[in-house]
This record gives sequence, C-alpha cells and structure tokens, in this order.
Amino acid sequence: MTAPIQKQKAYLNKIESINLGSFYTPLFVVEIARKMLSDFLQKTKQNPKDFILLDSSCGYGSFLQSRDSVDFQKVIGADIDKEALNVARENLKETATLLLHKNALQEASRWHFGITESSKLIIIGNPPYNDKTSIVQRHLKDKSCSVDSALKARDIGISFLRSYAMLGAHYICVLHPLSYLIKESNFKALKSFASNYRLLDSLVISSQIFCPKSSGYFPILIALYAKNQAGMDYHFIQNYTFKTLEKRQFCLKDYDFIAKYVDKYPKKSIKDSLISSQKVAMFYTLRDINALKRSRTFLEKPNANTIYVSQEKYSLYCYIDVFKQMLAHIPYYFGNCDVFIDYEKFKPLESYFVESSQNKIPSPAIKQYFKELLGEHYED
Repeated sequence: MTAPIQKQKAYLNKIESINLGSFYTPLFVVEIARKMLSDFLQKTKQNPKDFILLDSSCGYGSFLQSRDSVDFQKVIGADIDKEALNVARENLKETATLLLHKNALQEASRWHFGITESSKLIIIGNPPYNDKTSIVQRHLKDKSCSVDSALKARDIGISFLRSYAMLGAHYICVLHPLSYLIKESNFKALKSFASNYRLLDSLVISSQIFCPKSSGYFPILIALYAKNQAGMDYHFIQNYTFKTLEKRQFCLKDYDFIAKYVDKYPKKSIKDSLISSQKVAMFYTLRDINALKRSRTFLEKPNANTIYVSQEKYSLYCYIDVFKQMLAHIPYYFGNCDVFIDYEKFKPLESYFVESSQNKIPSPAIKQYFKELLGEHYED
C-alpha cells in the first residue's frame, strides 16, 4: 500500500488501519524498489514493454507512478479500499493506468484482473501485513476481508505472497516482513510461493520508516523474486546474505542460536516436562528477540507460558536474561531472529552470566563477549 505525494490517509481510523495492515510507503522506499526492478531488467536485457505491471494492493498508486522512465506494456492497480483508489486516480490521472476496485485475495486469478495467461507479468508493491493471531490489540482485528481458502494464512501478507504465485508472476518486487523468510515456521507457510520463486535481490529496512511513534520496530525486506522451478528451501535462506539500508550485511548461517540448547516453549505433555522437585526456576516462553523486549524472563508463579528450568540449563536461561539487558546494543534487523549465542565462548563465562542475571549488572567480560558476538553489528 502506498502514500500520496502530498496527502495522508487521514480518513482511516485506528481499527480500519489495523484490519488492512495499512502502511503507506514513503517515496524513497518506492524508488528503491523501482530501481531494484529496473536495474534487474536492464542487466538481463529484458524490455519492460514486454510486461504488464500489477500492484494488487496499490493504495494511492505510488508504485505505479513512473519516475524512472520505465515504460510497461500495461499498468494495473487494484485495491479493496475505495477511498484509496480515489486518491490513486488523482495521482495517476496523467497516465494510462487501469485502476480496479478489487479484493486481490478473493477469486485470485489473472482473469480477475483482466490479464491473459500468455501475458508476462510483474507484480510490485507493499501489500498489507497483519498477524491475526497476535494477542496485542487482537480486539481491534476482525476477519472482514474475504480470502480464498488456498490463500488463507494467519498473516494477510503471507496470503498476498501466495496470491502472487497463483497469478504466476514472472517477477515480484514487493515489501514484506523479513520474518516471513527467516522464521522457519513462517517460511513453511510460504510453501506454494517458495517452491516456485527464488530471491534475487533484497534490502532490509526498518518499520520505523513507516511508524516512527511505534513502541517497537521490526525488519522489512524490499525483495525481488523471480519465477524459478527450483524455488528455494530454508537452507537457501540460511545461506543468503541480507543487505541493510545501513550498508551492513548478515547471513543466518554465521550465527548459532539459543534454541539449539534450551526449550523455547513449555513441554506439550506432562511426561516430557520436569516434575516440580526437579525445577530450579521458571521462565517465560521464548519467541524472537523483539518478543524478548516485551516479555518477562524468570517467573515467580507458573502460568500457561511457563518453561520449567533444570539445574543443567539454568545458566543458559540466565544468558537469555542477560541478553535482554543488552538489547539496546542489538540492531533492529536482528529483531525477528532467535537469541544469538557463541556457546564455546559462553562456557568459560557461565558463572558471570548467572551473577549478572541475578544482580542485573553485566560485567566487563560479558560486555566484551557481546561486542565480539555482534562484531560490526554491535550498537553503542
């Protein structure tokens, strides 16, 4: 979804914004995406006039406004929001763009947009994303948007990516949360998409660009995908080098994660769980680094999200507690990763982590550990 050059989407109230996952894209972000696409077409010597360009959640139409002298065979914008389309018509009145009032997730097909099966198609844009299972502000979310059964997912953004695969786009240049790729459970939900597309180029940016007053930021990926019979598996993602707007880069395979050493969630059955006499502490369920910012660590009373900690694992949970104390030094683009650990360097410092967890004062040795763990990514 996109921003007008001058107007803001003031008419959307808070509930409507959450239900539509509304983020309206700043111009410089649009230009990054358009350049990523146009550079690729130029590099591969493909003529844009051979392609139809579609933004199926076009909002105000910013992704469809040509500022890079790229001329497509046909340009189509669609959105479920009539008010947004009215603004798009004003923004695009000097162009031949076809604008459609459509729900892109219902009856998803090329026919739905008036595109033939033989046409070469590129999809661009910033589709909505909204985790409908989130406890946070769940009361402000509903299921008013009809979605084809094959596209349904807990996050509407994943539904949009599935719809692109259903449309058989040759190239896809869109924004979406980085978590769709780097969280293995999310990646599995993208099976129909990932088995048919491969990531060619990307850039990680912060959600702070869209919502500077938010209480927490998460990484967003500007991603260029190509249709590919081999697709991509999670091993591909683990070995992919992600670049950031800050001119840094990282690869998941370069890190070890705490999930390898501890339980992140309560045991499902009583027989797998520790009996009361065996536990030395209780810890709150673990998700990712951003969730750790919001959640508790050690607990005094058990609840449905309680992990029972054995003496053997106690120091590792102390490590997580200390990791939380160091979150100010960890950049936004790691927010959807699991907690990092260098186990070999952790072991000699085990007692320091236990002590720092208890007194809430990281020792100089621990501060040095995190500087070495994060390297160039450590933020002062």
